[in-house]
Amino acid sequence: MKEIQLTKDQLGMIAGGFLFAGLFVYVYLFYFWFPYSKQLQADTVKVEKLEKEIDNAKKQKAKFKDLEGKLASLKLEKEAAQKKLPKDKQLPELIKTLTDKSRKYGVTINAIGSASSVKEQYFTRVSYAVSITGDYHRIGRFFTALALEERIITMENLSVTSTPGGKAGSMNGTFTLVSFLYNG
Repeated sequence: MKEIQLTKDQLGMIAGGFLFAGLFVYVYLFYFWFPYSKQLQADTVKVEKLEKEIDNAKKQKAKFKDLEGKLASLKLEKEAAQKKLPKDKQLPELIKTLTDKSRKYGVTINAIGSASSVKEQYFTRVSYAVSITGDYHRIGRFFTALALEERIITMENLSVTSTPGGKAGSMNGTFTLVSFLYNG
């Protein structure tokens, strides 16, 4: 076979072609391929991180399947607790409860004295002096009914005396009614 003889112009064109091809590869790599691959790697890391977060969220969801139901039940428990331990005195409701129970159990409320309050760490004790009249068993049922009320109230310092000149079994009683308020 015959060897191919290239002229200087042809060799210059081939060298220029290689130079142009090298320049094209350089520009392609450094201005298109490397930035794109770096962005692709960063996006891949972000996707992996998001997938881990999604898996974690799914695990959390599996732990708390009925989170909304639990929240609703906690709200109901909160409302029930607020009825037992309100944030304000609610004196009209307390007086209504006393009068309703006294009528139901045949006890007469003679007087309700002014309130004094003692603030403690989590609650405030509000005390009222109460004077009542009724027979022994009715007073006992009245106290039981008050103790079973939804709101937390207690009776302290009970003093009972017989009613002079009254019918048999009739008694006068004085006690301190204590209600509690939440300090939160």
